[in-house]
Amino acid sequence: MQNENVIIKFVTDQKTIESVIENAIKKANQEKDQNLTDFEKDRLSKPLAAKLAGISIPSLDKQIKLGKFKQYRLGSRVYFLRSEMLEALRNNS
Repeated sequence: MQNENVIIKFVTDQKTIESVIENAIKKANQEKDQNLTDFEKDRLSKPLAAKLAGISIPSLDKQIKLGKFKQYRLGSRVYFLRSEMLEALRNNS
């Protein structure tokens, strides 16, 4: 708590405040990324999978039905593996 007070007392201009906040966010994101497993890093949501493939979500659904992309379920959630998506895109190019 004492360190927070020191930062607040010495940080007065807007650019410095923005820089401190930006650095804190970057550090938090780096720590979060370090704690992810390979599976979690490879997993994509449907919108991200569609974006990676460069198609709309309805087009992605059609490609799934045609067997081009494989989807997985974890409970009620649907996800895709980035590695498999990239492989499928390479093979069908």
